[in-house]
Amino acid sequence: MVFCFLLVLLVKENKGIKNKGMKRGMMVTEIIYLDIDGTLRDERYGIPDSAKKAIQKCKDDGIFIVICTGRNPGSIQEDVKRLRTDGVISGGGCFIEFRGEMLKREYFPMRSLGEFLEVIRKWKLGASLEAEEEIYMNEAAARFLREDFQRKIPEGADRKQFQEENKISYEDNFSDLWRARGKIHKICLLGKEEEIERVREQFEKETETAQQKEWNGQWYIELLPKHCGKGTAVEILNRYLNISRERSMSFGDGDNDVDMLKASGTGIAVRGGSRKLTEYADAVCESPMDDGIYRELKRRGIISDQNDTGERREKKTEEREKEICAEERRA
Repeated sequence: MVFCFLLVLLVKENKGIKNKGMKRGMMVTEIIYLDIDGTLRDERYGIPDSAKKAIQKCKDDGIFIVICTGRNPGSIQEDVKRLRTDGVISGGGCFIEFRGEMLKREYFPMRSLGEFLEVIRKWKLGASLEAEEEIYMNEAAARFLREDFQRKIPEGADRKQFQEENKISYEDNFSDLWRARGKIHKICLLGKEEEIERVREQFEKETETAQQKEWNGQWYIELLPKHCGKGTAVEILNRYLNISRERSMSFGDGDNDVDMLKASGTGIAVRGGSRKLTEYADAVCESPMDDGIYRELKRRGIISDQNDTGERREKKTEEREKEICAEERRA
């Protein structure tokens, strides 16, 4: 018992030393959620080395890193996959995977899907329907999205390679929709604002609106099945891991990140992104290529240039020392 008492004193002393650089009352971060496009990854230049370094430091310190994207699983870029994060929330919250275990998979009911297709045909809307691995677009949506994507290609870049890295092919493949076998989890529509609003109202009881906005002269909306969304997914995963809201952090740049930031104890908006998002953010960080994620985590004392300084590691050490004490008592 004397050994156990001395061990506890030692732990407290070490914690005092390690926390010296932290602000009084600062909450320990146990999990960080990262949007991809415009947040973790620059759409033209990919993931900056600073973000990779920050993620590795967090992982070394035992902080869970989870991708939280509107992309379907099949369109997540290869450089993102190579980060080997602890989890991935994709499809805007329709899919939740943590360390190889799928915690949630959600699709629209077949009845709703049939009604959506009828509305798309009736109003001649641009439409993009997302399945787990494929995205099905009609001609109007494919043309619109292709033109928008072309504007993002850096001058002198290999267009084919840039397209392949993006993982989304903007082509009219609506006739192949049958391949999805009804398993559609996101519906994106383009058209006149009054038409889109009419569709939103018609399906309001059975859908969640991930985002809606004016986009290059068209009105755009993303619809998900009821009880889906980035914010809901964050709440589900936090609960699954027994992590309080206060100990979670998220980074995002778009309107569809609002609920993610609201569900997190600390929400960071990326500069140059959605103005609406900044209203719900605790801080605004630099853009990806200006090392936003790395700089913000460093400012908050979550990462440093020193080794072995993780709060999570302290917690694990303390838990192990408690186990030693318990084993001594049993002996």
